[in-house]
Amino acid sequence: MLEIKHIIFDLDNTLWDFSGNSKRILADIFELLNLQAEGIPDFEQFHQQYKFRNEFLWQEYGRGNVSKEEVRLNRFYVTFNDFGVNNYVLANKAADHYVYHTRRQTDLLPNAIAVLNQLKQKYQLHIITNGFDEVQYFKLENTGLQNYFETITTAEAANALKPDIRIFEHALRAISTEPQHCLFIGDSPEADGHGAINAGMSFIWLNTENKANEFNFVEVTDLGELLNLV
Repeated sequence: MLEIKHIIFDLDNTLWDFSGNSKRILADIFELLNLQAEGIPDFEQFHQQYKFRNEFLWQEYGRGNVSKEEVRLNRFYVTFNDFGVNNYVLANKAADHYVYHTRRQTDLLPNAIAVLNQLKQKYQLHIITNGFDEVQYFKLENTGLQNYFETITTAEAANALKPDIRIFEHALRAISTEPQHCLFIGDSPEADGHGAINAGMSFIWLNTENKANEFNFVEVTDLGELLNLV
């Protein structure tokens, strides 16, 4: 770690509690739109199917096969349709509610602020995120995280999604540094780990769910453990 001058974080599920914040708003949608009466049996089935469809659509967005607007709407429309609910109006209501309310949630991962305060004394801090600009910037400002970071690189700005090397190269240009001086920290071994390493950066996997470490990445299970490594 002697060469490291810059620490780059993923945002969702690395600093900002995407899973918890998203699930809370999806539960609100299930109740507010009375989805059980529409034909969706229970919230957990809806939640799991939504996550499956959302992940698939993000992958297609990364390949250039669907638009940002198609991701926003179809993650709900297709999920509803999986349960036999063919209703664009309902899907639009769900999509609008989700974008408006989810980005306003402020729950962070444990120790996020304490760790950022410590690291900022020694390193320049940065963000690389796959999320949409207006959503991710709002999250950063709304939670007070924005002030910790020198640069913020989004998939929209780079026109590429992690693990595509172009988003990492875009960040390196913004930072004005070389990859060997950068450590990337993220929760996804595929998008964050392989992407960062292919770009020439060091990587630490935030493995909060204690998943099998098949790639033998350096890992921590809590952000607080980073302070013992850097």
